[in-house]
Amino acid sequence: MAKEVLVLTWKYGGVREEIARFLDSRGCRLAEREIIYPITEDHLCELVRDVDGLIVGLEPVTKKVLEHANRLKVISTSGVGYNHIDVEEATRKGIAVCICAGCNNHSVAELTFAMMLGLSRRVLEADRSMRRGQWGRFFGQELWGKTLGIVGLGRVGKSVALLARAFNMQVLAHDIVWDITFANEHGISYVPLDRLLRESDYVSLHVPLTPETYYLIDERALSLMKPTAYLINLARGPVVKQSALVEALRAGKIAGAGLDVFEVEPIEENPFIEFENVIMTPHLGGSTQEALERTLYLSLTNVTNVLNGLPAHCQVN
Repeated sequence: MAKEVLVLTWKYGGVREEIARFLDSRGCRLAEREIIYPITEDHLCELVRDVDGLIVGLEPVTKKVLEHANRLKVISTSGVGYNHIDVEEATRKGIAVCICAGCNNHSVAELTFAMMLGLSRRVLEADRSMRRGQWGRFFGQELWGKTLGIVGLGRVGKSVALLARAFNMQVLAHDIVWDITFANEHGISYVPLDRLLRESDYVSLHVPLTPETYYLIDERALSLMKPTAYLINLARGPVVKQSALVEALRAGKIAGAGLDVFEVEPIEENPFIEFENVIMTPHLGGSTQEALERTLYLSLTNVTNVLNGLPAHCQVN
């Protein structure tokens, strides 16, 4: 009997026939379920019954959900973050947890620079002004020659650093693991976090959400930044203490922020709406056609490999 794979993420809704063909070629089949978005925990508990493989986006796979997964053998995210999955409980139940490492780092890096350019040249402010029938003057600043601080020099952080070379930026990096070869090759200096915050004109976050990175950027961290500096967060929302960032913006302690992620998603009663110097996007850092194709292929490969007794490419437990 073919193993059933449930695909939750809405991003793949338009290619279900392709997914079904791929699964069929690997001795599996697409689980047909009526999925109601946004997916609640109780709804997910019902959806995971009698499925062998699961592909998720950002849907929380909690201990309660896993208790209802009576046949589940493998979960694959369609991204690189997996803090929304109870990996400890999955491991206890013998369920492999996989990610799509290396599939969306270019997409996230490009959005990082889109935000940096948009903030530095006040693009959205100028656009909104013209839509009001005005012809204003908006003086910004160049990225050329500025200092970029990258917190988390992993796959995404390295892609950001490579783009920074085209703008002749000085790159500082902070990470718990050092890639000295990459840093030396590209003129990157590893420094303590406090120094990075003090010296950077742009601080870009690319770390996973862990107990160590939760509220990594809090009141103290923000107080170290230049009043002319910008904070960019395309990592995970709780890496930044939202209330602290709001107060720093109101007090003019930093020049602005680019935010693709938030403490609670989707964000309600958005406190950042009041700020002209904040660019916001709804967690779409990896949402490009190219990244979509890569993550779909790797997610399906991860799941079907495990279900066929083969090693996954990117298993985290």
